[in-house]
Amino acid sequence: MKRLITLFLLCNCQAGFSQEKFRLGVNLDDNGAFVNIINHTNRYSKALSYDSLGWPGSDFDLVLLDGRPATEWSGTIDDPETYRVNYSGTYKCSFVGSASVVATGTSVTIENKTYDAPSNTTYFDLVIGGFPNANHGLTFLSFTATRRTASDALNSGITKLKVNRPGYPLNSTKIFTDTFIELCKAADFSCYRYYNLQNIWDGEPAYPQKTKWENRKTDRDASQKTMQALNGKRDGWCWEYIVELSNILKKDIWINIHMSCDSAYVSNLAKFLKDRLDPTLNIYVENSNEVWSPTQATHGPYNQAEATFYKITFDQNYARRTVELSKWFGSVFGPNEINKKIRVILAGQQAYIGRSDNHFNYIKNTFGEPKNIVYANSSTVYFGSSNPDSNDPEEINSGMKEEINKQIADSTNRSAHIKLSRNWGLPGGCTSYEGGPHLPAGGGTANLGNQILSHRTQDMRNVLELNYIEGWKELGGGLAMYFTLSSAYNRYGCWGLTDDYTNPERNYKMAAVRKIIAQTAGIAVEKQLKDIRIYPNPSRGSIAIHLRNKYRMQEANEVQLYNVFGELVLKTTVDGTETIYMDISHLAEGLYFIKIGETVGRFVKY
Repeated sequence: MKRLITLFLLCNCQAGFSQEKFRLGVNLDDNGAFVNIINHTNRYSKALSYDSLGWPGSDFDLVLLDGRPATEWSGTIDDPETYRVNYSGTYKCSFVGSASVVATGTSVTIENKTYDAPSNTTYFDLVIGGFPNANHGLTFLSFTATRRTASDALNSGITKLKVNRPGYPLNSTKIFTDTFIELCKAADFSCYRYYNLQNIWDGEPAYPQKTKWENRKTDRDASQKTMQALNGKRDGWCWEYIVELSNILKKDIWINIHMSCDSAYVSNLAKFLKDRLDPTLNIYVENSNEVWSPTQATHGPYNQAEATFYKITFDQNYARRTVELSKWFGSVFGPNEINKKIRVILAGQQAYIGRSDNHFNYIKNTFGEPKNIVYANSSTVYFGSSNPDSNDPEEINSGMKEEINKQIADSTNRSAHIKLSRNWGLPGGCTSYEGGPHLPAGGGTANLGNQILSHRTQDMRNVLELNYIEGWKELGGGLAMYFTLSSAYNRYGCWGLTDDYTNPERNYKMAAVRKIIAQTAGIAVEKQLKDIRIYPNPSRGSIAIHLRNKYRMQEANEVQLYNVFGELVLKTTVDGTETIYMDISHLAEGLYFIKIGETVGRFVKY
């Protein structure tokens, strides 16, 4: 079967069809993103109060940085290689006001502290060392005898704290580090999803509270993390920074919108994007994320309470809200931009296609044809391993391939979501909002070391190629978003394409992504047109195989049909005719390969 797959990847059997590069995007995270690392922390303590922007109104402590690998804080490290990211260097710092500043942690010191009275600004250098020793990257700051202005009493706090990464002076105008931009551009991603950065997962208040535009996070706030405990703002990155980054990367954006955002918030957001976002970029819009259970995170209870208010079901309310978003964006960009520039996504649950049926049936019965409102449905392409307990990381990889192939063959899994998009005529087909290896995950420690190491094998490259080429692209899937760009590898997941934001090439995943994205059909089609043509593709009942002369002359005397496991499921004789017909109505839905001599093609049964 391996040889069969290899041959297949060298050809394409859809005559006359020229394909663009595979549309693979990535979910962003904020590792190494900001020049000013204060944007990365919300871990203030001991302050008596905070102002409207989240700055402490009294003396306070701050966990500035914690770069320790999990779970070094409890005396053990998940990663068997104890890999560490290097945070060493001199950080240029300042704040408005005056205070005594003490740094503690691992190999950290304060140097060159001065106070400029005319500007009421304090300057200092923070030096972090100790790499690669234990607890490197752990840094605390303590501010005492604070005085916000010269006329304020002691213990009145400070504002505008800035801690710039090594190499960036205090007068730097850059928001994002060069390293982060290079990481984002390490592959030719077609789209970036901002879900992680927006704090969608736990960003909802209790129903019926609404999130107002005037209370959103801004670029003036003390942090770009959730600030619920500081000034009540639950969102993550401000829209100013999201747009700034998007305009630098110049690729389509995928945004998630909290369910609590009222109509004025959404309308103002749409106007903000219309005015400031690069007009060549498309905008994918998703209602929250993974709204599956009435008890899940903060969005589950919010969706359930709203559903109760409208006297509809949990799933129906998710669909209703999605329609609202489409209408509100359409009112700003114009209805003609729906399904063009504005691409509203209706996300489902990979393991339960019935949830998507509930969504689309409700939309049709209540609002009209979904294809006029919703651009695409969406699922995930996560996978585990059928052999998670092996002490050989490459055997764990082999188990990952088995799991992917099972999902390909399972008519209730990936192909079901793709079929649903086809049945409803959605213009964007079926997208995948997240995907990748889902092992390890959830905090378990059984065979943890080998599971982590499986992500660093060269074979992981082949695993990802299988998942996205045969396991999605060749099934007919559309835009797919990998989860995620970078992250540490530990018991909670090895989600990142790299485990070090300063080194995209740390393992073979980024190389795999580049190869996946580069998959095209243009050259292969020209070769394949000389051999065989299979149509219709996808097909439900029968296929026609148009043969080249050499096959009609019986240089190959059989047409063989294989499933994804390499099992021969059907064959027929080449009898010299120009076109051979095969009945496939009895076959299970999924991907199949046709082999004639040394030529291999594929088709999808749905």
